[in-house]
Amino acid sequence: MYTVMVTGGIGSGKSKLVELLCERGAVSIDLDEINRRLISSNTMLIAELAERFGEEILDEDGAVVPARLARLAFASEQATHDLNAISFPYITEAATNYILNVECVPRTNAKILVIEVQLLTEVPEFAQLADEVIAVSAPSELRLARAVTRGMDASDMLARMRVQATDAERALIADTICENICSIEELGDWADAWYDERMEMLEKQES
Repeated sequence: MYTVMVTGGIGSGKSKLVELLCERGAVSIDLDEINRRLISSNTMLIAELAERFGEEILDEDGAVVPARLARLAFASEQATHDLNAISFPYITEAATNYILNVECVPRTNAKILVIEVQLLTEVPEFAQLADEVIAVSAPSELRLARAVTRGMDASDMLARMRVQATDAERALIADTICENICSIEELGDWADAWYDERMEMLEKQES
């Protein structure tokens, strides 16, 4: 299966692109869901996070509350670095096992597997599992407006943007750039063209 990783900042439109590609026949892995499962059930990860950020990030059942963790983890560049250093090994292992375990891949006739990875720049070794990396970019003002429209707090959004990679840094690890500054319809046209080109390439490889 042709494996594609889609990366980009908050509000860039990477989730929408993944959704559009799946509508065209691709299948996807939700790394956010994998992360949510890990921070609610992996006792070793939870212990490491609580040791670094304090037990205030935990609920009464001992699971990590994402909003509490995010508030502390995105307060400074060092805190974000610490979060990534603790959590990425667990996420990478879980996602790698998912990708490599054929029992976990959806049983469909899909030829393209799409994985949304927001912080791919911070773990470039993870990109080695992909046949292609797509970086979705958009001006920071547009990304902020999109995030606020979705209900995200503007100050929280700006704090996250300050400590995450820039579009220029993401472009360095990307094979393909999707500049998402237009309408959903135009992003759909981009998805159509990309999907058709990759399917044609894969069909030629099989023939």
